[in-house]
Amino acid sequence: MSLTPLRGYFVRTNLKFGKRTKGGWSGEIDIAAFSPETRELVHVETSMDADRWDERRRRFSKKFAGAGAHLKDVFSFEITAVHRIAIVGYSRTSLGNTLGEGIEVKTLAQFIREVCHELRRRHPLREAIPETLPLLRAMQFAVHWGADEFDGTKSDSVLRRARR
Repeated sequence: MSLTPLRGYFVRTNLKFGKRTKGGWSGEIDIAAFSPETRELVHVETSMDADRWDERRRRFSKKFAGAGAHLKDVFSFEITAVHRIAIVGYSRTSLGNTLGEGIEVKTLAQFIREVCHELRRRHPLREAIPETLPLLRAMQFAVHWGADEFDGTKSDSVLRRARR
């Protein structure tokens, strides 16, 4: 599932919720992506920890539950469904459903592969990522022109002509 604005999602990061009377916040949503077409909210939490899975399960469950209790406070529009994704930096390759019911788990490597796969489908000379998304734009250039240097393939005629 791609969350970029290029797929029709409005994306916000670091959304605080649950303002405390003595200051501070109850929590923060790392990434929230909303599709006006489907009215679905994708809630993404990330972590680069190397904790045991039982500790991760406790922490992610708390994050998702806390945010879920405050969705009506954070968003002023109707949400028909919430999809929860946990991206973990370090993990075994086969994750299964290790963080609880309704939480999709991805490694950072899996997520980066998904983004690169989507970006490969968009040729930078015909369908450039907007300058307002500089990281995605740089990744698009890298997957089209940089990756060929490493894997030996020649998927782009512009690159082949440049080498002559």
